Amino acid sequence: MSDRLVLTGGRVPAPAGEPQTAPDPTRLQRMWPRRGRAAERAPRIAVLDGLRLLAALSVVLFHYLAGSGTIPWQRTAVELFPTLHRIAGFGWLGVVFFFMISGFVICMSGWGKSLQQFWRGRILRLFPLYWAAVVLASAAARLGPRTPGEPRVTVGQMLSNLTMLQEPLGVWHVDNVYWTLWVEMRFYLLFSLVVLLGTSYRRAATFCWVWALASVLAPKSGIPLLTQILVPDWAPFFIAGIAFYLVRRAGRLEGETLGILALSWLLMQHHLRAIMEGEGHGINWKVCLVAITAMYLVMGLIALGKLDWIQWRWLPVAGAISYPLYLVHQSLGVRVIWRWNEQWGAWPTLLGVTAVMVLIAWLLHRLVERPLTRLLRRLMTPQAERPQKAVV
Repeated sequence: MSDRLVLTGGRVPAPAGEPQTAPDPTRLQRMWPRRGRAAERAPRIAVLDGLRLLAALSVVLFHYLAGSGTIPWQRTAVELFPTLHRIAGFGWLGVVFFFMISGFVICMSGWGKSLQQFWRGRILRLFPLYWAAVVLASAAARLGPRTPGEPRVTVGQMLSNLTMLQEPLGVWHVDNVYWTLWVEMRFYLLFSLVVLLGTSYRRAATFCWVWALASVLAPKSGIPLLTQILVPDWAPFFIAGIAFYLVRRAGRLEGETLGILALSWLLMQHHLRAIMEGEGHGINWKVCLVAITAMYLVMGLIALGKLDWIQWRWLPVAGAISYPLYLVHQSLGVRVIWRWNEQWGAWPTLLGVTAVMVLIAWLLHRLVERPLTRLLRRLMTPQAERPQKAVV
């Protein structure tokens, strides 16, 4: 029998006296598996894309409106936006939602992958846009309007920021929002242990239990490096995200995952005051606790498939622009607000700057992320893993 006929989908001649049969599609798939990116992608959950954009916009409003001083409005935001200012004070919770979604998505995207594939995916997702954002932020800091007291960005600072390791290197962030990326990187490093051993329900669940316990013990260990790696304040959100993905895979809420979620919620409420004080958020603890609990409930609905009916066509675009919007909104938007809000007026400035930041995020996705990611993927993919053309 000719393998070439089977591979090209032709009909295989049957021996004399036997009926002609078409090739078995499942057998063809086993012999010639689908290649390329589509075959490697985890199923997309559209509602997560919308939630990413919602989280990014909440952080945008926080940075534009929640400050108590005169930056970036030259007058206080309390005076200009009395009601919206109070609401924007809770916008930092978008970071919490980002971390919870990250736990879910990283567990999903890393499932069944090798360590090399896992880190290739993380680098392709994070770095092309991040490099562009660092260059834009540095150029804006050196050439654009500067707010009072803002330090000058040096070339060495910019180059160090390109590594995403500026915090452990002791170099200040070009843009303050980058601190969350170092938190994300530590989560990836920890989750690499699961990927290295091979993803399974048991290993992922055990990882959650061990990380939760270790994050409690680390601050009392007297070993600063251990506390730095285990990120105790933020660990509960990533752990919750992983647990919700385990619920998604199982299709139901089981006793162990319920226990992990309960423990993460209890640890979260314990760390919440310290997070709010450390980040300078002088707002109501109870309101924040209720808001984060609502996030748990929303993620629970997603995990159980209750929101799978949400398939609006614009959601993939929303997910694509959320990361670049998060990266550039402060370094670019705050400068524009500071320089021109008095001439343009408060509301036109707020709406106009936000719209322009969304447009810039979309342009970065289309003109930077897509082509640079394709280039990096070709450079990072070993020859043996690249799709080969079929011989016909």
